[in-house]
This record gives sequence, C-alpha cells and structure tokens, in this order.
Amino acid sequence: MDLSKYEILINDLSSIEAEVATLKDQIRDNALRTDESDSIIQRFKQENSLLKSKLTELEIEIENLKKQPDTFNLLNSKEREGLKAKLQDVISKIDYHLSADRQV
Repeated sequence: MDLSKYEILINDLSSIEAEVATLKDQIRDNALRTDESDSIIQRFKQENSLLKSKLTELEIEIENLKKQPDTFNLLNSKEREGLKAKLQDVISKIDYHLSADRQV
C-alpha cells in the first residue's frame, strides 16, 4: 500500500512537472512575441515620425508655392494633376500611419 501511494505521488509530481514545463514554454513564447511587437511598434513610431516630418516639409512647400502663384501656373495641366496625385498619395500614407499609431 505504501508503494502505491509513493507511485501516485511520483505520478502527480511528474504531471505537475510537465505542466510547469509547458507553462515555462508558453511564457518564453509570449516574451518573444512581446519583444517582436515592441520592435515593430518602435519601427512604426520612427516611420511615423519621419512621415510627420515629411508632411511638415510638404506643408511648408505648399505654403511657399501659394505665395508664388506664378510657379504653379508654369506647370501644364498634366504636370499639375501629377503633382496633386503625388501629394494626395503622400497625405493618404501619412493619414494611414497616423491612424495606425493611434491604435497602438
């Protein structure tokens, strides 16, 4: 009878050891994912900062162009439309990254 109690105790301890090992692996995996997520967030923050700087530069450039209306009129309509499309694309990208940053 004492032997069976000992065997039960050993089995219980083995089961607990297996559960602890599983939990340890899960914690390690979660830590790795957290580190990866932190790295991605940092990269997005840097990219967001760069995009904000570009936006500021573009806004200044637009203001300077507004002060010199003749400069914009030197472009033909196709060039103006191309410039507008490029600016809209940059603004859309910046808006996307800004909205993604707010969600993080």
